[in-house]
Amino acid sequence: MRQINSNLRIGVEYNPGVDEVGFVGNWRAVSETRTRPAVIFGTSSDRIGTPFGQSYFATVSKSLKRQTGLPIAPYVGLSYSGFENKLLYPYGLNIALGSQWSALYLHDGAHAHLAATYNWKSYGVTLLAVRRRDFGFNLSTSF
Repeated sequence: MRQINSNLRIGVEYNPGVDEVGFVGNWRAVSETRTRPAVIFGTSSDRIGTPFGQSYFATVSKSLKRQTGLPIAPYVGLSYSGFENKLLYPYGLNIALGSQWSALYLHDGAHAHLAATYNWKSYGVTLLAVRRRDFGFNLSTSF
């Protein structure tokens, strides 16, 4: 991933499971404030476990730490699945577990998944529980 500016990231992703290379990008159209959620548009490979396809999405997210005292940030979205040629309704909850760790419950509109991520400098390692039963990992870097 390449951070173009504070609101735009673009990059390339590789899915070794299906030997597919694709474009990934995120644009934060509206920044989160104390009272307003963030609005993000983006594209990436289709859902976890699909054999091919591109996904296009809009997401609304908001940290609720100030309101609840808990380090949580729920999100909801709308996603177009290129694999299934239909709209999906993803949602989830991110939990900050310190400055470098986070946990994520995500529902991609079809299946639920769990993730735990460790970030340091410009790197990240994520352990995935796809459909809460099949394990995998993701390595990432930003520059």
